[in-house]
Amino acid sequence: MKDSSFIRGSVPMTKEEVRTLVLSKLELQPNDRFMDIGAGTGSVSIEAALRLTEGQVIALERKPEAVELIKLNAEKHGVVNLEIIETEAPLGMEKLETINKYFIGGSGGQLEQILDLIDRKAPADSIIVLTAIVIDTMLRAHNYFKSKGWSFELSQIAISKVDTQSAVAILKAQNPIFLFTATKTKSI
Repeated sequence: MKDSSFIRGSVPMTKEEVRTLVLSKLELQPNDRFMDIGAGTGSVSIEAALRLTEGQVIALERKPEAVELIKLNAEKHGVVNLEIIETEAPLGMEKLETINKYFIGGSGGQLEQILDLIDRKAPADSIIVLTAIVIDTMLRAHNYFKSKGWSFELSQIAISKVDTQSAVAILKAQNPIFLFTATKTKSI
């Protein structure tokens, strides 16, 4: 979906090109149960919900403005299989044994606690996709996955776009993003 398809405010949003990669790495199947942690505007949640024709999406978001945007975007796109929980993760993550796909777009500084909960309660073969803009967050995630023996890959994505309003064609860089895809290989 185009970024312009979403109602936006001052809340961060996973941009279209990164969102496409995130959804691809999640390998969503129609009956998956998916949790979007730090859901922002809900762009990943909305696209996932539209793909999960028999599944469910749970969006965790701590900021009231963002929760309202998720509700507006869900209504705009006719999404009915989305539960929105206004809380700061890891609170609100009690039903992890039924979730098999995760996207962590924001952790509020609680990354290890969130991953520990997933590690303890999520079913084997659960897929976690995590994006990080900050190098410290990337290093924390890398160290966590290595220390736990999870199977993971790490990519760095750099996207530049031509400003079509400019008199000359010049590329304008967006923030580079670190993209983790990890699979929980052990059982509960």
